[in-house]
Amino acid sequence: MKKDIEIGNWVNSYSKGIYRVEKIFDRFYDESSALIPENRKIGDNQKSIVLTKRFLNSKFNKSLSYESCDESFISHLTKKQLTELNKVISEKPQLISELNEYEIPTLKTIYNSDLQIDNETDLQQVNKLIEFIKNGKSFLEIKAEMERLDILRLKPKHFGNYKLQLLNFNEEYINKRKIWRDAELNKN
Repeated sequence: MKKDIEIGNWVNSYSKGIYRVEKIFDRFYDESSALIPENRKIGDNQKSIVLTKRFLNSKFNKSLSYESCDESFISHLTKKQLTELNKVISEKPQLISELNEYEIPTLKTIYNSDLQIDNETDLQQVNKLIEFIKNGKSFLEIKAEMERLDILRLKPKHFGNYKLQLLNFNEEYINKRKIWRDAELNKN
């Protein structure tokens, strides 16, 4: 993690306001990565994702929410911001309890894939794939299962009549591969 950002730090994030770092997710390039730079390969680290709770807006008024963003958007507070933050906390210590109680919803990453499904047999095969994914699978395992079920032939050149969405929760990786724990099939 760059800039020595740690869980519990008060920081500036992508949006205006004062945030507290709640989690730092390490990420890696894998087969589902949209673009892998030429100097990187599968398994190499990507920039981390920082999950923060927003405590105060830019006018130092209570404003509870959350945000997740690339680590490059995170910076330490200025001395002036830190002084103002400490003043707010000393005057209204109950606000920290409110921040602690604020629940961040599950973060979802979605991978979309168009499919052209024209008969019940193919639809049943895709539903088998969806059940397979629910056990938690890497993109490589999903692709192998798609080959086994003969689903890859359903990927159209441009647009399909269905969208298969793979869902990852809270940036879960196992052995440097993103884990997809759910899938949905939606009609286009």
